Amino acid sequence: MGTPLLDLALACGLGGLALAGLGWLAVAGFRHGDRPLDARVSAELRDSGQPDEPRPVVVAAIENPSGAAVLVGLAARPSRLPALLKPGSVAVPALTSRRGLRAGAFETVSVVPARATVRLTVPVSATGRRYRLVAAIGQPGGRLRLHKVPVDSRSRLRHRARDLADRGSA
Repeated sequence: MGTPLLDLALACGLGGLALAGLGWLAVAGFRHGDRPLDARVSAELRDSGQPDEPRPVVVAAIENPSGAAVLVGLAARPSRLPALLKPGSVAVPALTSRRGLRAGAFETVSVVPARATVRLTVPVSATGRRYRLVAAIGQPGGRLRLHKVPVDSRSRLRHRARDLADRGSA
C-alpha cells in the first residue's frame, strides 16, 4: 500500500525538478539576450598572406541585423581542447568593468554598421592547430555579449560580408 504513494511522490518530485530546470533555462536564455536582432559571429582560419609570417590569421564575419551600429572587440588565442570538448558559447558577463573586457585586451576593435555584415582579420598570438575567437560585442541598449567561437582548419564563414581589412579600415 505504501508503494503507490512512494511512486507518486517520486514522480511529483522529478516533475517539479524538471519544471524548475526548464524555468532556469528560460531565464538564462532571456538573460543571455537571445533576441532576433543580436549580432552573430562566424570565423575561419586562413594563411596570413605574408611570406615571412608562419602564424595564420582568423577571419571573423560579424552580422549586425539591428538598426544601430555595434562595437566589436576580437581576440584569437590558441586552444588545446577540440571543439567537441569545449564548444562555442555566448555569455553576458555579470561584471563588465573587468580588465579582460577593456579595449586593450583585444587585437582588433571595430564598429559594425547597422544592418551590415563585416569581415575583420584578427592576428593570433601564437601558433597552434586550434584557436578560440573571443568576440566582445556591445549591443544596443547597453548590453555586452561575449561570443567564444572555436576555430580550426574546418571552420567556415557563414555570413556574406564586406571585407574591411582589404579596404584598410580595420
